[in-house]
Amino acid sequence: MAETTRPSRRQRERQRHRDEIVDAAMRLFSEKGFHNVSMQEIAAEAEFATGTIYSFFDSKEALYLEIMNEVADNVLSVGQPFLDGQADEREKLAGFIRASVRVFRENSAAIRLFLRANQRPVSQIGTTRFSKTAIKVHDTLQARLRQVYAAGVRKGTFRAFDPRVVALALDAALRAIIFSVAEDTDETALEQKVTDIEELFFRGILHDPWNRAAGSRAAADR
Repeated sequence: MAETTRPSRRQRERQRHRDEIVDAAMRLFSEKGFHNVSMQEIAAEAEFATGTIYSFFDSKEALYLEIMNEVADNVLSVGQPFLDGQADEREKLAGFIRASVRVFRENSAAIRLFLRANQRPVSQIGTTRFSKTAIKVHDTLQARLRQVYAAGVRKGTFRAFDPRVVALALDAALRAIIFSVAEDTDETALEQKVTDIEELFFRGILHDPWNRAAGSRAAADR
């Protein structure tokens, strides 16, 4: 087995500096938007000279793209395993919802940046390459959500809605909760929000849940 070469102290220090620059830029971009942040501001936030920033990234655009790549990889690595797993379709969607909320909570600044890039027209960001990674991840997850839902419809678990509509509806619900998740430090409140999303979503898509509930109430009244 080949031995893994340990990075030198100089390499480790350079990586640490790079990570500090990326973290500072991510905070500023997520708070103020890409166009409203300068390399000088990023340098001040990271507590480095502006020249040091340019020794790592030759432009603000390159720094932004690096952040987007990291965020997109994180989102995909957390969400996709639930959709690709061996559980039944309802459990896959429930796992995806909970994993998504967790990754939003743990990476709130990064996720806000990811969503901002994915929501806005590409022309508003500056160049088409900025949002390619975000769009690719979004499209990948949407495709898997559609496939999971369609499989549930075939098995009679889910109602026969258009899988595209359902996938977009879930995406919208998760987007709506992101900003409250980022600000809410109450774990009990967060758990309730996740439960509410699941209740609203599954009440809508599970095969004929309202008729079953109505039938139960009618039987109880007789």
